[in-house]
Amino acid sequence: MRSFFGIAAFVTLLLGTASSPAVAEGTLTVTYTTQSHGGPYAPAHVVAVWIENDAGAFVKTIDRWAGVRRQHLVAWTQKAGAADIDAVSGATRNSHTQPVTATWDLRDRQGQEIPDGTYTIRMELADSNATQALQNAQGTFTFTKAPGGSTQSGLANGGFTSVTITHAPGAAPPVDPPAAGSDAGVDEIDDVRADMITGGCSAGGTAPSSLGLAACALALALNRRRRRP
Repeated sequence: MRSFFGIAAFVTLLLGTASSPAVAEGTLTVTYTTQSHGGPYAPAHVVAVWIENDAGAFVKTIDRWAGVRRQHLVAWTQKAGAADIDAVSGATRNSHTQPVTATWDLRDRQGQEIPDGTYTIRMELADSNATQALQNAQGTFTFTKAPGGSTQSGLANGGFTSVTITHAPGAAPPVDPPAAGSDAGVDEIDDVRADMITGGCSAGGTAPSSLGLAACALALALNRRRRRP
């Protein structure tokens, strides 16, 4: 009896897992090119990219090229906080030649998926010992998270050029195929056999689904219980 209830609990766990598959949230990919802002360290520079919601609240840092000089990214520090450690791509960049690409999984700093809506992409570049945000290059762009996704290209603002923003929505979750036949599964509770479970643990046929494996485990437990003297 104890083993039967143990298997029944396992079956319940399997059924719960099968009924709530993980859903991919999608991604946001931002590609941009920087340029000198006229500071004494140019072409060396530090840069950060972050997301804000439609109310201007900080959501997540998605790209940062800055190490010991991160404090000169004044606007970003004011929004993210001095302790922010997200999305460190590297230290100070030494050139503006290569474009930069940042990819984000659409989750905030607490790891929660963001809801659909309009968001602001903020960019900041410093090539001096800036103490005020106005001393740095600052770019602002927007995107809308929606089921259909979107792509914007050829954008430029605040010293950031050749900006492309691509929102790719997540894929729909996989669905277990239905059992084959109108009476797939157990014919009668008094004569349960594992090989009567289509898509379960029967030899041959299609690969077992989560529901099939769960039904198979329950069938074996019932058989074992019925056959005891």
